[in-house]
Formats: sequence, C-alpha cells, structure tokens
Amino acid sequence: MQPLKIIVIGPIRSGKTTISNFLADATEIPYDYHPTKGVRILEFEVQNIIINNKHITKDIELWDCSGDHKFENCWPAIRKDIHGVIFVYNEKSSDCLKEIQQLYDYFIASTFMKISHIKCNIESGGSKLKTDFASFISTILNKMHNYTNQEDKNVLNENILFAK
Repeated sequence: MQPLKIIVIGPIRSGKTTISNFLADATEIPYDYHPTKGVRILEFEVQNIIINNKHITKDIELWDCSGDHKFENCWPAIRKDIHGVIFVYNEKSSDCLKEIQQLYDYFIASTFMKISHIKCNIESGGSKLKTDFASFISTILNKMHNYTNQEDKNVLNENILFAK
C-alpha cells in the first residue's frame, strides 16, 4: 500500500524541521538553525490508527520543505499526490502571515475546507502534538477509505494541520 504523503511547509525559520524530526522520531533534533535545502523526506510508521474499528499501521512520507523561495520551482513536484498539509509558523514573526497566505494559496485546493489549528511547544507539549498528528492521519485514512470511488483521492477535506 502506498504511504501517505504529508508535506510540512511554512516560512523560513518557523520550526518545520524540528517538528518533522519530532513527529518522525528522528534521532537528531538540532536546536541550532540549519536551513533545509529544497526538501527532505522522512519515512516512518504511525501505529494504532483506527480505521473502521480496526487498528492499523500506516507508512508515512513526511516532506520537510524549505521555506526559501529560491526553491519555488520545486513546488509542483512537492504538491503532486499529497494527502495532507502541515503548516508551521512562528506566531512571534510579523512577516509570517504574508508567507503563510502565499503557501496556502498555492498548496491548498478550494476543496480543503476545515483546518485544524494547534499551538505546540515540543518541549512542554510534545505528547499532545503526537496525539494530534495521529488523529490527523486517522482522519485522512478514514476519508480515503470512505471516498475510494472518488476520482481524485488526494483532494480531501480536513487535511490541513497548522502548528505554531
């Protein structure tokens, strides 16, 4: 079965890599800043996702995308076949709203209707972020299961998660 492709996007220095590493249980969570070059893909499993009253394990591809506009030419490839989007931004940055709006306009189709918005701090609320992420994955998989005959399986409602 194909993995779920979830992209992590947001402005430069918003914490995308830190959150991606945390969600993927990556061994290294650097606290010093190193900009992502284009995109990096983390592959991992999420266990105990409930689909139709059954517990399953699902393979995830988490695409940690650079916030640098010099990589905009990669956006079409990044957007292809996505199942969900995680927006990450720093609420203390006054410049981030314009950036988020541009990313939202490009990556989100009009059929994405509901956005889950969570506030997180990995150091003090990491377990809540993991729980919210598992719920997010479950929502995507349940919708995919319910819409298997739909022409475009990748355009789903409620497949956006904001983390700030």
